[in-house]
Amino acid sequence: MLSYRISPEQWDTDAQFERVLQLLAAHRRGADEVALFEQHYPRPAADVPLSQLTAAWARRIAQLKQLGYRAGINVLWTLGHQDMPGLPAPKNHSQLMVGHDGAVSNACFCPNDPAFHTRIQERYRAAAQAKPDFIWVDDDFRMSHHGVTYPCFCPLCLAKFGHGTDRARLVAELNEPANTPLRRAWSEFCAASLESVARDIGQAIRETDPDVEIGLMTIGYSHSTYAGYAFPRWMRALGAKRGRPGHGYYTDDAPRQLASKTLDVGREIRDYPSTVRSIEYELENYPYIELDKAAQTVLNESTLALMMGCTGVAYNALKECVGTLRDYEPLLAAIAAERPVWESLRQVMDGLPLAGLWPADSPSLMAERTVGPNGWFSEGPLYNIQQPNQLADIGIALTPDRRSSCGVILAGKVAEAFSADELRTMLQGAVLADGVALQVLWERGVGELTGVRPGEHYGSSVTEHFTDHQFNCADRGDGRDALVGPGDNVCSLAPAAPGVESLSRLMRYDGVDCGSCLSVFTNKLGGRVAVTSYAPWRCLGRGAKRRQLTALADWLSHGRLPVLIEQNARVAPFVRVAADGRRATLVLFNMALDPSGPLTVRLRAHPDKVRLLTAAGPVELSSHAVGGETRIEVPSIPAWHTAVLAGA
Repeated sequence: MLSYRISPEQWDTDAQFERVLQLLAAHRRGADEVALFEQHYPRPAADVPLSQLTAAWARRIAQLKQLGYRAGINVLWTLGHQDMPGLPAPKNHSQLMVGHDGAVSNACFCPNDPAFHTRIQERYRAAAQAKPDFIWVDDDFRMSHHGVTYPCFCPLCLAKFGHGTDRARLVAELNEPANTPLRRAWSEFCAASLESVARDIGQAIRETDPDVEIGLMTIGYSHSTYAGYAFPRWMRALGAKRGRPGHGYYTDDAPRQLASKTLDVGREIRDYPSTVRSIEYELENYPYIELDKAAQTVLNESTLALMMGCTGVAYNALKECVGTLRDYEPLLAAIAAERPVWESLRQVMDGLPLAGLWPADSPSLMAERTVGPNGWFSEGPLYNIQQPNQLADIGIALTPDRRSSCGVILAGKVAEAFSADELRTMLQGAVLADGVALQVLWERGVGELTGVRPGEHYGSSVTEHFTDHQFNCADRGDGRDALVGPGDNVCSLAPAAPGVESLSRLMRYDGVDCGSCLSVFTNKLGGRVAVTSYAPWRCLGRGAKRRQLTALADWLSHGRLPVLIEQNARVAPFVRVAADGRRATLVLFNMALDPSGPLTVRLRAHPDKVRLLTAAGPVELSSHAVGGETRIEVPSIPAWHTAVLAGA
């Protein structure tokens, strides 16, 4: 399902709407449905009578349906996305969000105000009266970052939470390190508050038109885990049959961040309830400057999103102002031309789980984490679940789903989200941890299973040198200088058990050996554990480091790393493999600005044939079985392109 979301400026006047229809008609194979943004902000549209809006929506929806498109409405502003500095608060507003620091939003609304519930039901009821095929609730359906960062501590919420009406006192108690039960209760309160809004929205739509499909847009956990994300509860309360996973990735300014959004989207889909059958990736080009995101980037995004489990793409790519749309012709032409590849991809990946290492994450991370000197209301880089993603850039397959993973990555303080028993279970299998996670493991009483302790810390002036360990092969004596600083949390690794082996050593600039910085260990539970403490998640693009980490990851997983790429190339693999190994699907993403060159890909599966999926049709690749794997010769992938492989 390929969908376009268009702003009011694009559908408000007949002349501009005709331009939209002409653009879509010229590339009809790339457009199945259209969603009308009902407004941008609660003003000035808030002063327009709802009956007038319903009539306008209904007219456009009828036109679209007559032309064969599915048509719906995207309610952009439910709780509110952001403050609007310099503008007065809306007239006759309900209770506005209040942050933990007492700051008051000027445009975002408290979910516990009965007046807000009444008003938002009226708005969704008006949308349903327009006879749309579907209605979307946008991603402002969350608790964090509504003008104020950590809401809502208004009088209504304080009273309903039932823990006193003194905001400052409650905040102080939430900041107390020992008050984990209170923080869990507050997270549950926030989740339940949104659940009640979802229930009222769903009821208003169903009472008006039970045939309307309801959808909820979600946002990635790397944005914030404040108050948790109760996707299943919210979607069930809403009666959602659609989900739209999203997150921020707007331009080509930082192109490699696409891998991070891809994994965030996979996590969201992982946690959707089974009742959500239609999943449309949110492709967002805000603020819609045509040359700020290449058409090829849009194609890459779409391919990766489908590989994560989306069933379609919702393009938010057209500008928010009137005028010519001819500058968007190349983009829509590219989308329409690539559709055959996406249709084939959806078919060949059906039923196959994503494979690879799992970078540990938890939607309740903030509620469970340890509170330090800065208090609870802060999230820093050590809680960033995206830290290990550069491993994918250098060819190590990652999966957002622990259930189909071949090992766990513990980065920073994310390990605090898990109990000692959960961590012990992880350490019975395969774990790659950094130096900060190592400290957490010792604090949780399971550190001895890693075989090492955190040693001395080094703020700078150290480099990594490879030992003569077998994993380093011909790269023995090589190394790297990542220009580390205090924020890298570099430490030596002190042996805490016999049998620990070192792959890399810390060397000071003056040549002094400061101890191990990459260890491997098989613990008493049979688990394989590696700890890396020197710039573990960045500056990994050196060939020697890439080969070392690939060999290490394959050892950790007992040879179950789903794919290995022999050449030194910045190609990220995303892999789905059947349990019996007879079927597999790969998306190889060349994240470099050079062609990859021919690649030899070692797939840990045994399909009879492997095909490259192209818009012109499948092309069989040269492949042959070697032991328990299939070696595939892949033609050079152009710079910043994906290649889709299907094995069966």
